[in-house]
Amino acid sequence: MLVCTVGLMGMAQLLAVTLRMQQLGRNSTSAVRLAQDKVDELASMDFGTGASIQCGGNLDANVANYNDAVAAVQGRLGYTRRWLVQAGPDADPQLRQVSVRLIPTNSDGRTNAQYDMVTIIRGNGLAVCP
Repeated sequence: MLVCTVGLMGMAQLLAVTLRMQQLGRNSTSAVRLAQDKVDELASMDFGTGASIQCGGNLDANVANYNDAVAAVQGRLGYTRRWLVQAGPDADPQLRQVSVRLIPTNSDGRTNAQYDMVTIIRGNGLAVCP
């Protein structure tokens, strides 16, 4: 009985860790999708008039036109999404470096974490970043 009890306790702890890692993986996948959705949205904007694609923003604080809230859906986490738009490499006026940060609304670090994505997008008619 003692051997079975010790074995079952070990398996229960392993199951708890497995479930937590599975939830962390699911939340990370959701964060990647949300970050990619924002990059796709910015890349498809009319660069001449789109306020959100102009250089600016902040990853550490909410700035008007450079953040939004993504509500929790079907048991998934909600996020605050922030983005920063900067001049692209070699100061090419056709390029922008876009950084997107997703901050989970639930602060349980065992099953979710902040996610950052950095990419380059190209567009025509871009103003030069200051």
